[in-house]
Amino acid sequence: MKYSDPITQVIIVGFICFCCPGMFNALNGAGSYGLEPKDSDVGNKASTALSCMFAFSSLFAGALFNIFGHRVLLILGGLTYTLYVASYLAYHYVQSLAFVVIASCLLGIGAGWLWTAQGAVMMGYPEEGEKGRFFSIFWTIFNCGGVIGCIIPLAIQWNDPKANGASTASYAAFMTLMTIGALGSVALLPTNKVFRKDGSPVVKVAYANPTGEFLAVIKLFADWRMLCLVPMFFSSNWFYTYQFNAVNAFNFSIRTRSMNSMFYWLAQIIGSILYGSFLDKKEWSRTTRARYGLFLLAGVLIATYAGGFVYQSKIGPKGWVIDAETGETVKDPASWVIHDLVLDTSAWIGPFFLYFMYGITDAMYQGFSYWVMGALTNDTNTAAKYAGFYKFVQNLGGILAPIVQTSTIGNGPSNGANARNATGQGMGELIVCVVLIFAGVLGAVPVVFKAIKDTTVEEGEVPTDKTEVAYDDVKA
Repeated sequence: MKYSDPITQVIIVGFICFCCPGMFNALNGAGSYGLEPKDSDVGNKASTALSCMFAFSSLFAGALFNIFGHRVLLILGGLTYTLYVASYLAYHYVQSLAFVVIASCLLGIGAGWLWTAQGAVMMGYPEEGEKGRFFSIFWTIFNCGGVIGCIIPLAIQWNDPKANGASTASYAAFMTLMTIGALGSVALLPTNKVFRKDGSPVVKVAYANPTGEFLAVIKLFADWRMLCLVPMFFSSNWFYTYQFNAVNAFNFSIRTRSMNSMFYWLAQIIGSILYGSFLDKKEWSRTTRARYGLFLLAGVLIATYAGGFVYQSKIGPKGWVIDAETGETVKDPASWVIHDLVLDTSAWIGPFFLYFMYGITDAMYQGFSYWVMGALTNDTNTAAKYAGFYKFVQNLGGILAPIVQTSTIGNGPSNGANARNATGQGMGELIVCVVLIFAGVLGAVPVVFKAIKDTTVEEGEVPTDKTEVAYDDVKA
């Protein structure tokens, strides 16, 4: 394997994403970005700002990629992850919400740059028959960041069972790894110096200008198949806010949250491999796989969220008090019964398995979304437009989910009127989440039964054989 081989370059990109968004996932999965439950408002406001700017940045990142290339966007995008974690470290000492929100906006921009550059590499470097293998290698390296990143606070704060938030040392470790990953982008070769095994150059992906990107996304709203999939795309990031905060952050010590999060991301890897293999079964036709895949997804979702409703009935805000220092109405601290995996194992083990299954369902839900998009086209440019549409709609959901969580029906009602008028002990937030998830499943039904065929024929193309696109070939 040569340094100029595409696979070597993809491995380096995987390492960059391992250190930057991978570590971000580890911190995010621990709930409230490592903050204590009482500061959940901060994390929710940051998430809304981040999602807004991510959606906006994604429309313009392609034009910047055409000018500066993948290395510059990966370096600058990666460094915004470091700044973002620094803002949470600073919050421990100066409680500056403004710094956190500004850093969140900058991360939204930087994440758009990073994932645009990553997408160009994943689409342009592999040969047609290698896309699945390249994606699997990248996805495994990237998600290992979420798994291994959780070990940082787990190891550093293992002997502090009463800690409810990440320590200075934990934040510093995340920042160090993110900086290493961002600067590691200099190890990547320019596109014109990367060659495939047969000596041919890799494909240099060119994105449309911002106006073209935006119009391409808007035009897909006229495609009935994409309209049917909007609920699935919209809800595909929604449940993160509920799972990471309402389930994990609000109910466990930091070392327990880290353990939960580590297995959550491990479940993502396991779920994507098993479900991907199921959708790739060669003895079934593609239409059969699509239908069986949807049925399996619905069954696992029903079983998992049935357990979720049982657990939600035991948690959530149970009242409010007046803060002695500010005189403001705040959530009653007694609402948070913090369990620990060592000191309170019996109370932890059930929610732990529930959280693990949430990771499985997430991998299946998002994996099915990508599989369906890939089954609708063989054209790389069209697939890229579908992916842009997916990310745009997905981030719209990411904007609104924290608003529901901080409302009167959420598990983390914001201080003031919402805390005073909170109702339902957070059950309303879970109901909204589940309704959106199953609206996504129902929306996929007409696409699965009417639009997906055993052979994909592009508009204006005459079918000549029975070739189809496999699941792994289209996820990239």
